[in-house]
Amino acid sequence: MRLAVRTLGCKVNQVESDALVGLLRPLAPVVVPLEAGADLVVINTCAVTTTAEADARKEVRRARRANPRAFIVVTGCYAELAPEQLAELGADAVVPNQRKAELPGLILQHFGLPADPLTTPPNAFWGAGERGLLNNYVRAFVKVQDGCNAGCAYCIIPRLRGRERHREHHDALREAEGLLEAGVQEIVLTGVRLGSYRGHPRGIAGLVEALARMGAKVRLSSIEPEDTGPELLEVIGRYAPQVRPHLHLSLQTGSDRLLALMGRRYNKAYYRELVERAYRSIPGFALTTDVIAGLPTETEAEHQETLAFLEEMRPSRVHVFTYTPRPKTRAASLPQVPIEVRKRRNQELQALAARLAEARVRPLLGSRVEVLVESFRQGKAYGHTPDYYEVEFSGQARIGQTVWVRVEAIERYTLQGGLEAIKEEPARRLLPLV
Repeated sequence: MRLAVRTLGCKVNQVESDALVGLLRPLAPVVVPLEAGADLVVINTCAVTTTAEADARKEVRRARRANPRAFIVVTGCYAELAPEQLAELGADAVVPNQRKAELPGLILQHFGLPADPLTTPPNAFWGAGERGLLNNYVRAFVKVQDGCNAGCAYCIIPRLRGRERHREHHDALREAEGLLEAGVQEIVLTGVRLGSYRGHPRGIAGLVEALARMGAKVRLSSIEPEDTGPELLEVIGRYAPQVRPHLHLSLQTGSDRLLALMGRRYNKAYYRELVERAYRSIPGFALTTDVIAGLPTETEAEHQETLAFLEEMRPSRVHVFTYTPRPKTRAASLPQVPIEVRKRRNQELQALAARLAEARVRPLLGSRVEVLVESFRQGKAYGHTPDYYEVEFSGQARIGQTVWVRVEAIERYTLQGGLEAIKEEPARRLLPLV
């Protein structure tokens, strides 16, 4: 069975796509590119922005053109939002998020194979433990949370992902143990609202520490500022760089008025204290963040507040989005900033983001950085530092090794250099699951 999988959007979607591949083992799937002539195409979509929606529609059209006889299944957030439109574009089956557990059975039934307990998710917490293609993994995502109760005024995700659900920590630790035994080097914890995780008595901080005590390298995906307390920062600082000293803390705007209007549960003073505490307590800390250009009712002065606040926070990367109204959200009914103003503010934020990245990365020239080797392309090795810079280097190393690289040049956000040494790491300790 030739299977093409296209995953759009967040890391949670990536986990769920991986889970589906693992549950389709009775088909003995060979994963191929979309243009390679697939028998089965699965497209896992996103709907966080209108651009994400357009990408979903484009992928469905592209899949049908490239694979006219394939069985095309579309799932994910845009499948929840616009199932009829996806069917008109060429999808044979559209499965919304709330019915993702039905995906394996639906696909196997189409190809004349019965579903059985091995191909059925054990519970509604989709993406918990089912895996495919592990031999290629250096880094693996472990989903521990789904859904969101926050209800930010501009966001459609709670409607598409549902209420919060939290994975029991022993179950997550067992999956992580299996991944480590299979050769995975770094565990990335992920969820729709990761910091709200309540499956461990000490929340996300307790789960991170349990993983660190197992000997895992641990990275956190995006986390909300109000969910990032002193205990989590203390755990990261104590175990860094094994627990990666990088947090993606979504800011969205530097205006307190807009933060309140949009339903965000923090203000600038809180965010400032959180980031300053992280810089103080986590060796080598790096901040990345999101901002939205042209939120409803945003004034020019508030846009300037965002620019000034970003300067103060010194993030290494800023992901800039232009606001687009989402259907059935409170922000869609508010007075809108003209689109040409939104675009101009986006450009100004992008220019600042580039300057901040340059200021952060330039001091690394000539320094030695730790790199987890992830791949080889055209005679060069690639990997990431603990604070999540991509590194391209020359020298003899194996995928999965941790090495020291001397930085000799910088190309945009990528550090370039040569291998200096293999990092000696202690054997992983096998401790009880706590």
